[in-house]
Amino acid sequence: MLTGITLKDYTTFIKETTFDFKATNSKILNETNVGDNRVLKGALFVGENASGKTQVLQAIVLLFDLLLDNTEQNFIVKKSMYTKGTKFSLVYTFNVDGNDIKYSVEFDGNEINSEKLFVNNELKLERLKKNGKTYFGEEKDNDNINPSLALLKLEYYNTRFNNDIVLNKWFDFLKNSIYINCLFVRRTIKSYNPVKLPEQIIEKYAESNDATKLNKLIEKLGYNSEVVFNKQFSNTDKTIVINSTKETIGLKKKGTNFVMPLPLESTGNKSFMNMILPINYVTKNNSIIIVDEFSSGLHNELEEALIKYFFNNSGNSQIFFTSHSTNLLDTSILRPDQIYSFKFDAKEGTLIKRFSDENPRESQNIEKMYLNGVFDGMPKYNKEFKD
Repeated sequence: MLTGITLKDYTTFIKETTFDFKATNSKILNETNVGDNRVLKGALFVGENASGKTQVLQAIVLLFDLLLDNTEQNFIVKKSMYTKGTKFSLVYTFNVDGNDIKYSVEFDGNEINSEKLFVNNELKLERLKKNGKTYFGEEKDNDNINPSLALLKLEYYNTRFNNDIVLNKWFDFLKNSIYINCLFVRRTIKSYNPVKLPEQIIEKYAESNDATKLNKLIEKLGYNSEVVFNKQFSNTDKTIVINSTKETIGLKKKGTNFVMPLPLESTGNKSFMNMILPINYVTKNNSIIIVDEFSSGLHNELEEALIKYFFNNSGNSQIFFTSHSTNLLDTSILRPDQIYSFKFDAKEGTLIKRFSDENPRESQNIEKMYLNGVFDGMPKYNKEFKD
């Protein structure tokens, strides 16, 4: 599980900034929202627009892309626009079965400048520019490393770390992870385990032509529709006709016989259908799900149901997400140490505040406290337009 991230000279972050995902001493939602070794099952990032929330999600996605994606990466776009020079760095810490993993990587422009990997404070990998050493059972020199490729990635695919159980389990955790951007204009779902696509992506799942399991899950959430897979959809007077060589997804509201093809459905239904399988997959397979603009098109009650479903059914999986829905700021849904507020300062860049820093009690209304400015990150806009 991811226990922390430290960002330096990264996007909107001018100051070195650390996010801690280990649980505090709070007893709120201990049984559902906290995994093994007191690691939180995720975090919510709230705050004004363009304050840096998405960039933290992208910092986690950057690790996935760096180690698991084979497409060419453009690192320089992650360099802070508000600091000098061309270098920026990230440090990721994980806990795997009680073992602490620390991976740091520094970029210089579009090249990897340095890498270090520690397991339980023992150095396992180090790299400076094109030269590196690894210590997986034996010391090995690595020369003339491609400056755009991580040495850690090369070692995984070439040696599997000489069958190191902890590191391979860590990579399995990363490989099962999923990134979702729910924003309508650039809706994205990215999987890092192609073999598992039929369990993660609704279009791939539809090829099985069996919606039984999915409908059981939807019914469990109390959703008012069921999924239908077919190659042809039409209504009674043929005003809506879709023919396809592949199974097409449709939704039928309870108590009706009409099936609406998903491409013609509402934004909310599309968001829900794109999220339900990935969320369910991650609950059953220890990994991370990243969801940007989580609340896009979803009713408040559905948001709460999905988050509670995740926390109540996941073992050591995590969800990191952004939302502007303040109704999620509730101690029956999230612990205060699972929520970070963001604001952007012209001189200091993105500033964050963890709700637990104010030591709110379980009985306190943390949504009201946030709206009243207690946790920072509450934007102020002009609402008076009188002449």
